[in-house]
Amino acid sequence: MKRLLVVFALILLVAMGVSAQTLEEFEDSFELFAADVSSSLPITAAMTGLSWSPAHIGQFPHFGVGLSFGAMLVPYDSIKPVVDALGVSVPSELETYGVPFPALAADARLGGFGIPFDVGFKFGMIPEQAKNYLSEDVTTDYFLIGGDVRFRVVEGRAFIPTVSLGAGYTFLRGTVGITDVGPSEVIDITAPMAAAGYTTGTHELTIDSPDLAFNWDTHTISAKAQASWNLFILTPHLGVGTAYGISNAGGGLYGTVSYSGTEDLATAQAVLETYGYPVPTSSSVEVGSAANGWSLWAYGGTAINIFFIKVDLSAMYDFLGGTYGGAVNVRLQL
Repeated sequence: MKRLLVVFALILLVAMGVSAQTLEEFEDSFELFAADVSSSLPITAAMTGLSWSPAHIGQFPHFGVGLSFGAMLVPYDSIKPVVDALGVSVPSELETYGVPFPALAADARLGGFGIPFDVGFKFGMIPEQAKNYLSEDVTTDYFLIGGDVRFRVVEGRAFIPTVSLGAGYTFLRGTVGITDVGPSEVIDITAPMAAAGYTTGTHELTIDSPDLAFNWDTHTISAKAQASWNLFILTPHLGVGTAYGISNAGGGLYGTVSYSGTEDLATAQAVLETYGYPVPTSSSVEVGSAANGWSLWAYGGTAINIFFIKVDLSAMYDFLGGTYGGAVNVRLQL
């Protein structure tokens, strides 16, 4: 994800109509976006929710319910040379904290029967009412569902930590968009049309009053090993995790699409499909690409225990993507 701001900048240049882009350039921009998020999607999905400090919450009837929120952050130093080269300015918060990839969920755990294990469930979405607080120029969507199971392999005593091994599954889907990014955008499709024998006239797609959107989804399988210490009002923890995401990412421009050639739009659609290009519709030009990838991370933090209220603070670092993040969980745990 280190080039993610660069990709956003390049695609925004497309959307703002700086110059007519070829369909190849348009496609490459979104494919680069997909490549950059491939290693960040698995850890974001896996570590959103259920990242509680206790390695095992105990057997039934022990349970907990709470809310988690956090973000993965791309260090600003990784994109600073390009920002300097482009001569653009960025908010000071980005320089201080990095570029956020947000995540949120409601989560719950229940202790198991017999053998020492617990199971967890998490669910996240952005309510329609919350979207009203966003800028009218920004659209967003977010959905997450998943769960895990953890088996206690070492029972903690005194300063000996409780240790558990766990595995889980998460589905994460997200979209972020900017409305009405320009009066129109032109995409040149001369190359594929000429290859099909249409060599006269102009061959351009025009999207009127386009909206720009990025989207992603991932099915993530994860595994974690975690140790925690029960120190009265604190429960510090350390762990390592890995995840593989079967993911897709991309985006596009959305608006009224017209074709400048002497042929109709259906002819252009057939040519582009034949030659393996993104196929426009009458209302969009979209690009999607596989973004499968691994994450490998270490994490740690502590819970602050106030009777039955637990407040978790945790941090994590992804060795493969070079990104880092933090999360807060507030829950009732009995």
